[in-house]
Amino acid sequence: MPHVYTNGIVTFYEDARPRGRTDVPTVVLVHGYSVDLRLWDDIVPVLLEAGFRVVRYDVRGHGRSLVPPAGYTFADYAADLAELLDRLNVDRPISEALAVDSAHVVGLSMGGGIALQFALDYSQRVRSLVLVDSALPGFTYSPEFAQQVEALVEAARREGPRAALERLWLPHPIFDGVRRFPERFARLREMVLSYPGRDLLAEPEAPPPRQVADRLAEITVPALVVVGELDLPDFQLIAQVLAANLPRARLEVLPDCGHVPPLERPQEFGRVLVDFLRWAEEA
Repeated sequence: MPHVYTNGIVTFYEDARPRGRTDVPTVVLVHGYSVDLRLWDDIVPVLLEAGFRVVRYDVRGHGRSLVPPAGYTFADYAADLAELLDRLNVDRPISEALAVDSAHVVGLSMGGGIALQFALDYSQRVRSLVLVDSALPGFTYSPEFAQQVEALVEAARREGPRAALERLWLPHPIFDGVRRFPERFARLREMVLSYPGRDLLAEPEAPPPRQVADRLAEITVPALVVVGELDLPDFQLIAQVLAANLPRARLEVLPDCGHVPPLERPQEFGRVLVDFLRWAEEA
């Protein structure tokens, strides 16, 4: 797997293109919290078949990317992605430009928050957004969910991240949709238990004066907001907020699906994703 230096860390990524084609649109896949780029294993072939270049990477602190002691803010995550695009063609023939100027950005959960921050900080580099059961920086989560996250942080500092993730995070209702499919849940479990969880031990950093939730009207690219109909109420509400406040957004609710469509409903999600990306290319 290739790697590049981005924003002071090492980032691991995969870069795949349709056979025999070079000048095709790029889609970047950004995974959610505590998993890694393997989340997209079932989606990459669908995008390649549809004629897209597919880039997926391990977000800092996840997978095989560097695990820094600090720097776990959405601004950091967005800067990592920008520098990945700046150096994406480092292993390609010298005839190709080093940077990829713009891409369709697809983010799930935390990855959706990263995609939104990236669209604000690097607006000229985003062709469209696909926000899948997305987080929203600056959104006020329900007291129940906020307390569960705080309990996870406290347990990680007391027991260590792996023990806390196994005891509190894997059994969380956020994964109930995947839990219905034992083989797929086993894949999820492997990713979560290999997650170092260093951010759980880091001191929280002060949020910016204006967070993403306050700036949605500034994001003017086409956006598809996807949410599973069985997802938690917090993420159902976020989807409604995004669909109502992003100027060019539309909402897609996936039936009989929870928080992780690429694992729970890969065929249905892949079809919705490709249809939107084809439309966005012509918009």
